Amino acid sequence: MNLSAKENKGTILIISRDADVQAACRHALEAENFSVLSADALPDWMGTAKGRMIDIALGDAEIFMDPPGENLLENLRDKDPDLVWILLAKPSALDQALQATRAGAYDVILLPVVPELLSLRVSRAMEKRTNLLELKRLQILVKDVSLLWSVAKGELATSEMFDKDFLAPAAFRLTVAHEFRAPITAMQSFLLLLLKGYVPPDRWKEMIQHALDRSQDLLNLVDDLMNLAAARHEMSVSSRTSLQFGEELERVIPTLKAHADEKGVVMTVTIRQNPTLEVHPIHIGQVWTNLISNAIKYTRSGGKIQVILDQDDACAIGTIADTGIGIGAHDLPLIFNNFFRTPEAKKMEPRGTGLGLTLVKRIVEGYGGRVEVESFPGKGSLFRFKLPLAPIPPSQAPGGGKSVP
Repeated sequence: MNLSAKENKGTILIISRDADVQAACRHALEAENFSVLSADALPDWMGTAKGRMIDIALGDAEIFMDPPGENLLENLRDKDPDLVWILLAKPSALDQALQATRAGAYDVILLPVVPELLSLRVSRAMEKRTNLLELKRLQILVKDVSLLWSVAKGELATSEMFDKDFLAPAAFRLTVAHEFRAPITAMQSFLLLLLKGYVPPDRWKEMIQHALDRSQDLLNLVDDLMNLAAARHEMSVSSRTSLQFGEELERVIPTLKAHADEKGVVMTVTIRQNPTLEVHPIHIGQVWTNLISNAIKYTRSGGKIQVILDQDDACAIGTIADTGIGIGAHDLPLIFNNFFRTPEAKKMEPRGTGLGLTLVKRIVEGYGGRVEVESFPGKGSLFRFKLPLAPIPPSQAPGGGKSVP
């Protein structure tokens, strides 16, 4: 088959005993960048894994009008409910072909083939198939998210997140339930509108995209909750390893800088010192990522972000300064609370879990460090965190580790 360099729009199977019909359909569809297969009869692999590679089947209505083929469409739909069937019918067989639509045929096209009409009808059928498959994947995603939430709920319930030094278990669970309710309710609303047929086909993709966005909000929330639940356990001495702080910063910077560039924000990174820490490797990346991504998120195009790594005699020091929207004095004491987001932050970026800074504080303080914040509305924010340096091995200590008399 001869397709142009453009993207293949889908795979079409033409089933007809008439070679002229096959040729006319092939010519019209390949001109529109469809991949075309043909057969004189229904292939044996129809309904198998190979058959499911077909997006749309154009079948000569005569094949389905024969007595043996009376229930053929129903059987084929049972084998592959996602396949879209279009019947090709001569005017004399139009009434019978239309009856076949009750058995699952999507459309009927009259013979002889009119190329422009065939291309248009097949393109519409392809849009329908694409939307149906996206909806099906979305329904599966909803089930997966529900399962993931069940797992998360079970793990959170048995984790140390609910110690006395954290929020009260009941209050935390109620807050989590509230945070989950909004996106789940939105997803259900979008799905119901689609399933009930209240949304015209030309708006299906828009609705499905809304639902997918909300499902991503759910997954982000689950990820953050799981990170919080795992953080304390992973801070145990047995889970720590010696690493260079600067190397972890260099590892996360490329992706974050790409986001800043895309938004039109200038970000500079300065590594003045490369201190050694004893921590769980994933935690340092989470601290840098959360603080820098927040700076990018809440800094408008044309703004600046400075990332600096330094150290003093006792601590590694990470500083992230931005020229973003800033935080008011009344909100500043609350920013590390679970799920808290300032009204200004919500206006600028509607999506967010409000758990990123909670995780940063938990990690930094879990290793004996501290987080400091300076911020002024309309002028920007400065976050500085300090983490204790790794102990110096006796062999590297002054005196070479020898005992002092």
